Amino acid sequence: MSSFERIDLQGEACLLSMVYDITDRKQVEAEQLQQMRLAALRADVGTALTEGDSIQDMLQRCAIALQKNLDAAFARIWMLDESKQLLVLQASAGMYTRLNGSHSRIPVGQFKIGWIAKHRQPHLTNQVKTDPFIADHAWAEQEGIVAFAGYPLTIQNRLLGVMAIFARHPLEKRTLTEMASIASAIAVGIDRKLSEEALRQTAERERAAARMLQRMHESLELETIFRTTTEELRQVVQCDRVLIYQFNPDWSGQVIEESVGDSWGAILGNRGDRSVLSQITVDRNDCIMRQFNGTEVMIRDTYLQERKGGLYNDNDYCCVSDVQQERFDPCYLELMEALQARAYIIVPIFSGNHLWGLLATYQNGEPRQWQSAEIQMVLQIGTQLGVAVQQAELFAQIQEQAKELRYAKDIADAANRAKSEFLANMSHELRTPLNAILGFTQLMQRDTTLSSDHHRSVKIVNQSGEHLLGLINDVLEMSKIEAGQVTLHETECDFYQLLNNLEDMLRLKAQSKGLQLVFTYDADIPLYIKIDKNKLRQVLINLLGNAIKFTEQGCVALRVSRVRYPSTSPQRHGTLLFEVEDTGYGIGADELGDLFQAFKQTHTGRQSQEGTGLGLRISKQFVQLMGGNITVRSEPGRGSCFAFSIPATFLEAAPELPEFHPLPRGIVRLAPHCITHRILIAEDNVNNRLLLRQLLTELGFEVQEAENGQGAIALWRQWQPDLIFMDMHMPILNGYKATRQIRAEERSRLSEREPHEPSSERFVPRTKIVALTASAFTEQRQESLTAGCDDFVSKPFQHAELLNILARHLDIQYVHEGSTSEDSASSLPQAPENPSNTADLTVMPAGWIEQLHRAAMQGDDATCLELVNQIPSEQSALIQTLTHWVEAYQFDQLITLIQPVA
Repeated sequence: MSSFERIDLQGEACLLSMVYDITDRKQVEAEQLQQMRLAALRADVGTALTEGDSIQDMLQRCAIALQKNLDAAFARIWMLDESKQLLVLQASAGMYTRLNGSHSRIPVGQFKIGWIAKHRQPHLTNQVKTDPFIADHAWAEQEGIVAFAGYPLTIQNRLLGVMAIFARHPLEKRTLTEMASIASAIAVGIDRKLSEEALRQTAERERAAARMLQRMHESLELETIFRTTTEELRQVVQCDRVLIYQFNPDWSGQVIEESVGDSWGAILGNRGDRSVLSQITVDRNDCIMRQFNGTEVMIRDTYLQERKGGLYNDNDYCCVSDVQQERFDPCYLELMEALQARAYIIVPIFSGNHLWGLLATYQNGEPRQWQSAEIQMVLQIGTQLGVAVQQAELFAQIQEQAKELRYAKDIADAANRAKSEFLANMSHELRTPLNAILGFTQLMQRDTTLSSDHHRSVKIVNQSGEHLLGLINDVLEMSKIEAGQVTLHETECDFYQLLNNLEDMLRLKAQSKGLQLVFTYDADIPLYIKIDKNKLRQVLINLLGNAIKFTEQGCVALRVSRVRYPSTSPQRHGTLLFEVEDTGYGIGADELGDLFQAFKQTHTGRQSQEGTGLGLRISKQFVQLMGGNITVRSEPGRGSCFAFSIPATFLEAAPELPEFHPLPRGIVRLAPHCITHRILIAEDNVNNRLLLRQLLTELGFEVQEAENGQGAIALWRQWQPDLIFMDMHMPILNGYKATRQIRAEERSRLSEREPHEPSSERFVPRTKIVALTASAFTEQRQESLTAGCDDFVSKPFQHAELLNILARHLDIQYVHEGSTSEDSASSLPQAPENPSNTADLTVMPAGWIEQLHRAAMQGDDATCLELVNQIPSEQSALIQTLTHWVEAYQFDQLITLIQPVA
């Protein structure tokens, strides 16, 4: 560097020149620039190693960083394919960017890149034009290439690839040193990416293995298991062929399933348009023989046959990376060539301890270095296939055994049915003479001429006979069940009436023991259902009867609820839950197992010396026949709870032909002195309106009908009825709102009346309103009374109850059949005197009397005896008389007795 300055030297004009040496400064600047570039290189490579999405993306970023920051002509990175010992170009930046050029795949040991890989040593030169490793010096001269630097990418001397750059300027020592560090960093990055990829592949293989195992566990169809397993295993391992080979008893075998890639020929036929390997045959007797028979591939391997599975029978496997590098017999190599196989994994399939077959995976066309994870996966699948085969074989054995057992059971059932039919017929024949015996013993008990000893003997005979009769009846019912003579007979019925009749029947029996009988129902229990009501009734009688029998104090309760399931729409079909709970003795845990066995009784049952031990067995059979199941929970000293749920069809309206309760015998009309009262029926159901109209008009009432609340209010205003039967659940305007509106108008009219005016045309007396509802709950009753109703009737109602309500609220009397108005008018139905214990019969509820009358009319002796057993024991004379009539089939006497009361 130089500078000039004009000066005056002794009067002469001169130029002063100064020269500076700046070599050191330029060198410092060059070093600083180089440091900046190397720092930028480190930063860019570090970013590439951390942000690269894939190995190829990461390496391409590194190549760009090398080319840019080192001002290289181009930079390249190869990765090693270990199985093929081949360097594959993965990244290229600068003057060449293609990855499929002439140097994209370099065998290890060839050219300068292959030499670097083979010897794990870098090659560095700034004399490319004369370097013997550089093959094309003319190209280097043409492109101005003067420097080359190539580094092996290694981790603990394990080769991963090669990194190289070509430059048009010499590469300084510091740069070469930095490149060595960069090569190490890239090697670490490649190793990390490979580890991540290996983990990902391992996870994917584990998920695939889990899917395959799940499918194996979900099916016992071996054909389906083999087909899905071979297909999924081939895709997960990414091989060309997977097959399953099954041994025959002579250790020959056949291929039974195969999955093969689209570009390869199939061994088995029926593979669409893919070519089938139709000739895989070797003629030599000491080698493998394959003979095609239809779609089956028969295989005879002399090695496997002579050694009974060979190494596979020792639970070993075979893994080959390249069949051409192994010392196989020529015939075997011919077979491998015919199979197009170059590498394979073959593992045994054991069914228990028996070598069942082989699972084979093949790589076609080229060698393959199998990974340990792949080998383990194939081994695992082979093991699970063996489990699947064993389970399928066991299932087949079980099916065969089940078939044999069914045959044996059919024979036993036929014999059992024959026995049951015989027993049923004999039981029926025994009842006739037994009924006579019981009838006469009851007559003899009334004979006052007998001595006390004879009376005691007759009483013992009668009690023993009654016990025997109950035993025969239970045995007969059980025999019918076992003989298959009991079927389901569903009918539409009034569910509340069924339950109310049961409650009336059992209440007196409970009260005679000082027990409280409680029936409770959920609010959403439907009024009408379709079910086998006779069997349901029998089950409830058995359970409630047992509860009363084995409870000395406290209560017996029946709870009925509806089993709810998630649903957004109303369900026509539902499930009803019945629970019978008592505060009785309870049942020990050791006795629960035999509770529902025929002729088995608990300790308490045996002590009672009552029953046959068949009631619960019959109940269980009936519940199962209706589609449910009965359970029990109990603890000694804390009572028991029997529960069962059964499906039912819920009806929105009354059945087509509702059962009509006839007018109670004895009441024919209103008494002559009674005024004709007006009755308004507000009911949306036409059948219910018809029922009430017939009942009321026959008695002499004037009747009008309304089918909703609005119509009821209009008729009330116009017709001014004396009493309204108001259904509380009607469309348009329900009974609650209609009642409130009527009461509000009555109060308004009353307030408009003048104080001095006791009556006027505008004033209408307060109308009696009786609520009609299908619910019998206290809450419903209270809600109706709060709305303004005077009384409450639960549907289905008893006619006597309805007549009593009319008499109570309208102050009326009735005329009875066979009497004059002067001597028989009364406000309640009366029962005439009868010498045959009629007064005693009136202690029973109306529902019970009605059921007894119906059973007598039908000649149903079993139901009649069941009802007679509900009479309190204090009425012994009545019990004896009725029992005698029933067992002697004197139903006419029974009907004559009941008619005045019914």
